[in-house]
Amino acid sequence: MIVCSFTVFSGVVSAQPYTSPNYKVEEYFFGSGGEIESSSPNYKARGSAGALAVGNASSTSFALSAGNVTPFEEYLEFATTSGSVQLGNLSTSAAATGSATFYVRSYLASGYVVQTVSAPPTSESGATLNPLSSPSASTAGTEQFGINLVANTSPATFGANPVAQPDGDTSFANGAASAGYNTTNQYKYVVGDTIANAPSGKGRTNFTVAYLANISSITEAGLYTMDHDMVATPTF
Repeated sequence: MIVCSFTVFSGVVSAQPYTSPNYKVEEYFFGSGGEIESSSPNYKARGSAGALAVGNASSTSFALSAGNVTPFEEYLEFATTSGSVQLGNLSTSAAATGSATFYVRSYLASGYVVQTVSAPPTSESGATLNPLSSPSASTAGTEQFGINLVANTSPATFGANPVAQPDGDTSFANGAASAGYNTTNQYKYVVGDTIANAPSGKGRTNFTVAYLANISSITEAGLYTMDHDMVATPTF
């Protein structure tokens, strides 16, 4: 039996406002009217009376989101949305599979990466299931452990492709599975690998981790467990 659970760490890096030796602009808007900061002892609000432009633009040096008033505050959120994964009793005749979900939401970043940093499933005696060092298909009867972050059809129908929120709109949120973990029915596991990334740090993407385990006739018996730690890091 293999039980996989999640422990998530996230990092925050500060972004700097627009500055020169003579000025500093933390927030601005062009429109028919609005208020950057409106407050009283009981409330605090931001508002606008219309936007002259909407959408996103970027180059190698900058990124711009046009629309209604938004705060100039960097943000990264990384959370799991499912509990433990039970792969059951492993057999030499068939693969064991399972899946778990997490999401990353960010703002005012040039992108982010998600790395996996845990050892593969390990028994009480210290034996580990053989991690796949390169993308490989499932082979029953051969000791294997691997993951990917896409929808699969072999050895079972499980997993899912990353989904931008809301409604799959990738023009705003564009998280994706990384190379080595983005091919259907191919599994890999290397400690320290980047398993997901986004070229621009805006919006939320939902991810599904698909787990695969196979054993051979000489795999050491025991209870194998894995606390799956992942690290999300924004870039600026």
